[in-house]
Amino acid sequence: MALGEREQRRLAQLGACLALFLVVLFAKGGDRLTPLRQGLKSAVQGSVDFQAAFTDLGWAVSAGRPVGETLGELWTDVFLPQEGVGTVQGYRGPLYRRVERDLGQTQSTLAVFTAPQVGGDLQDPMVDSGVKKMTEIIEPQQEEPVVVHMDYTGPALPENTTMDRYALYLPQTVDPVRGVESSGFGWREHPIEGGEKFHFGVDLAVDTGTTVQAFAAGKVDYIGESDVYGQYLQLDHGNGIKSFYAHCSKLCVQQGQPIAAGEKVAESGATGDVTGPHLHFELKRNGVRLNPDYYINTLS
Repeated sequence: MALGEREQRRLAQLGACLALFLVVLFAKGGDRLTPLRQGLKSAVQGSVDFQAAFTDLGWAVSAGRPVGETLGELWTDVFLPQEGVGTVQGYRGPLYRRVERDLGQTQSTLAVFTAPQVGGDLQDPMVDSGVKKMTEIIEPQQEEPVVVHMDYTGPALPENTTMDRYALYLPQTVDPVRGVESSGFGWREHPIEGGEKFHFGVDLAVDTGTTVQAFAAGKVDYIGESDVYGQYLQLDHGNGIKSFYAHCSKLCVQQGQPIAAGEKVAESGATGDVTGPHLHFELKRNGVRLNPDYYINTLS
């Protein structure tokens, strides 16, 4: 007697179940015999979507997952499914999602499958003309280069001095004062002694008593006073970064004191060798003096 379409479909499902059982039994051993009896019964009596499940298997194999592990997970997806998984249009079974998770370690993939329904059956989402796939490759965020080499054609630089721009990797920086830059970083004619001398910082012209703020969070490395720099202080910001403030009229901190970015540390003045009130500001990285112009804003 010829079998009807429904009987043929059930027979095909049963044959697929038996074939899958033999493969999994070989790969995983006999520890799934109990779930097998329940799985076979529900697969034959129910409406397991083998087409979608084996499409899921195709994804796993193409992604290079181990065959034994892949078949074992497919067994779980088919015979021990979670409620509501793989039952809606746009099949994305557990195995598919595990493969997508593994691939996501190197790229972010957003895949949405939609397929027209024919006679109530889900079509193969990988070959059907109704497939829509959206893939977005998210490039890793590029960190700032450790150093940007600057073209410099002037006289030789003093020891422990550079014109290159280094990344400071500080979470927050603040302009110590906002003033006009009256003298920059580099070779210049000394305004008092005369002759060409290297200026290791920048001079920012501001009135005496202007609040001087910490360039970044850290602690007070030292404070002091000299004939050249007048009253001065240095802050240690960690990672080898230090900032230096000179010609102050007043120091507002003590050695070893923790400091927040932007906190008042001094008041500007005209102490030491100066021609007028200003703040002399320096930056150092691992003992090498940097050009502060790369890291602060000044008034034109």
